[in-house]
Amino acid sequence: MLAEAVGLVRAEMPYWNRSHGADHVFVASHDFGACFHPMEDVAIAAGIPEFLKRSILLQTFGVQGQHTCQEVEHVVIPPHVPPEVASELPEPEKAHRDIFAFFRGKMEVHPKNITGHFYSKKVRTELLQLYGRNRKFYLKRKQYDGYRSEMARSLFCLCPLGWAPWSPRLVESVLLGCIPVIIADNISLPFQDVLQWPDISLQVAERDVARLEAVLDHVAATNLTTIQRNLWDPVKRRALVFNRPMEEGDATWQVLKELEAKLDRLPQQGRKR
Repeated sequence: MLAEAVGLVRAEMPYWNRSHGADHVFVASHDFGACFHPMEDVAIAAGIPEFLKRSILLQTFGVQGQHTCQEVEHVVIPPHVPPEVASELPEPEKAHRDIFAFFRGKMEVHPKNITGHFYSKKVRTELLQLYGRNRKFYLKRKQYDGYRSEMARSLFCLCPLGWAPWSPRLVESVLLGCIPVIIADNISLPFQDVLQWPDISLQVAERDVARLEAVLDHVAATNLTTIQRNLWDPVKRRALVFNRPMEEGDATWQVLKELEAKLDRLPQQGRKR
């Protein structure tokens, strides 16, 4: 589909041909960005389509270090969550939180599925095996339309990787005042200068899932209040929401700010505006 769109632009408009797409922006909100496949090994093998490699990509996928699927000019953006999530439930600081640690989502009992791949690198399966009968952990595999009300009752919201590191539950957790517990090695998070993720979330290495309860107990006994106070900062919450129309400081505003910085560098790279 993208190839056909680019073919149309090449044939009928001068802008693409002028820069070979260097001043064009694409949104690639797939598991592995512009590699267009949910399986990492297949995505890497296919790589980014050649016609996109000079363009700028907005993608939810981001990892630290080198990765085939981000070897192009890009901006890491937050997954889209409806703006009303930020206001549909009681204010986070006033919510009654009777759930210690929450997760609802796919957790395979037999993680090697029909594709031959281990979903979530077996992290979610290990969570279920270790904490499925632990009363401090509220882990559910079935879908439930009211799951956000459960997040709003929780102190910690587990955000393990799926096929890729990111998940919309990361944004939902922040908006609902539930401390995100990110279990996804080397993830690169959006708008780090504004959000300062270490102040509003926890990161637990995939290999340390067995220590998760001890980590959460330590935070609950020491700096829980500080993290929650940071999490309730309206500036941070606004930066994760794509409002219509755009509002100053929201996610769309942050994207345009990062694009502006990239455009300022384009002439130095021999590109045209």
